[in-house]
Amino acid sequence: MGSSITPAKGRGAQVEEVENANMDEFKGQSQDPMILDFPEGGTRAWMAVAGAFLCLFVGGVEYSFGVFITYYSSHFLKDESVSNIAWVGSAAAFIHSTIGLLVGKLYDDGWFRQLIFVGSFLHVFCFMMLSLCTKFWQVWLAQGLGMGLATGILYQPALAIVSQYFERRRSLAMGIVMMGASTGGVIFPIIMNNTIARLGFGWGVRVGAFVMLGILTIANLCLKPRLSTRDMSGKAHLNMVLINEDILEDTPPAQLRGINYRQFFDLAFIVTTLGCFFIQMGTGFPYAYITSYATLEGQISPNLQFYLLPITFAGSAVGSPIMAGMADYVGVFNIVIISTIVSAGLQASIFGATTDGGAVAVSFLYGFMAAGFQSMMGPIYSKLSATVLEIGHRMGIGFFFIGIATLISSPIQGALLGSNPLTYIWWKPLVFSVLSLAIGVCFLVVSRFLLIRRWETVKMFLGVTRA
Repeated sequence: MGSSITPAKGRGAQVEEVENANMDEFKGQSQDPMILDFPEGGTRAWMAVAGAFLCLFVGGVEYSFGVFITYYSSHFLKDESVSNIAWVGSAAAFIHSTIGLLVGKLYDDGWFRQLIFVGSFLHVFCFMMLSLCTKFWQVWLAQGLGMGLATGILYQPALAIVSQYFERRRSLAMGIVMMGASTGGVIFPIIMNNTIARLGFGWGVRVGAFVMLGILTIANLCLKPRLSTRDMSGKAHLNMVLINEDILEDTPPAQLRGINYRQFFDLAFIVTTLGCFFIQMGTGFPYAYITSYATLEGQISPNLQFYLLPITFAGSAVGSPIMAGMADYVGVFNIVIISTIVSAGLQASIFGATTDGGAVAVSFLYGFMAAGFQSMMGPIYSKLSATVLEIGHRMGIGFFFIGIATLISSPIQGALLGSNPLTYIWWKPLVFSVLSLAIGVCFLVVSRFLLIRRWETVKMFLGVTRA
């Protein structure tokens, strides 16, 4: 199938094709202006997906912080307020996202292997050190600072590396990787809850660290960069066989990784990042408070209370590959916009989580629909990237602002909720969350329009249509 120069199609036909362009246009060749082709599968590609899945699976230990805060507040940190202890988890989540500014740059510059190794080592080391902690500052250093850095160093490179192997099916590949975080969010809280209860805090945490060591060893063996890397001396190596010859005629190899920041911060990127910021502000309310609501306002079984959050993550684990697979056909932004609108409606259904059945249904369904945004954060920024060689930069900056939203959303919702559990005002944080989601959707609708205009301009300039 070749390309040909033909008269431009009508605006309606162009708009209809833009979101599906990665499946329908330019079949048999890459849309990336720098990279000649992507394997779209094969042993090495799926090994990369598996390794990245395992990296994010280990990152799911962040979601088991509820187990730790319960233990800390009743044992060696019982003299600390619960809000102070909670800052350990908030700090880890904030550092995890905001370190992306540096990690994204290092990834694009070819430091992938070093990032994965350092992140893996920090994960295991900090969790081992946590097993020895007896004071608040020690817990903050090991679990807040150390684990936050470790997760942040692993997260973006693991998510971004699959983009070097997939283009047409990039959303699906990234969605499978993101399923790792949700699966870890289901399994790690259960592991930590049971090991700490049976073995005590020290050996319970060490068991978790040994599990991480085994998983991350496999992940390091599976992951291999396809385009660029650096050796131990720091010398860069770029796979020139994969670079478009037309680009090499005008651009020296040393400048291929250069970023034109004047073009980088275009309007579509800024508007999309604002949209993701507001959606992240609103999407976390059920994760943080559905267990509290069901416990305080409902009549659910005590044994079920602990499992509501893992059930929510189970919904995300199921939803991530489904949403991602659909995104390759109907469009990334379409999936995010529709699933976020449905998620906003489901947030109101938290008031139905007063029985065992209602709490389980709301938890699972919300996790499933929220995956439409959470599993698409990587594909969103890959869509905004002119080439796969700048995806790390895009993710790093975008995730930085998403991290800020993560840090401030729960305190705002908590302040709106009130300080006395007996008099919580549930509708106030709910309205705040739904409005945040609505504002975020509006920004993404505008961004989608801007991207459609960009695609029309590119296609008209190249004169390429389906033959």
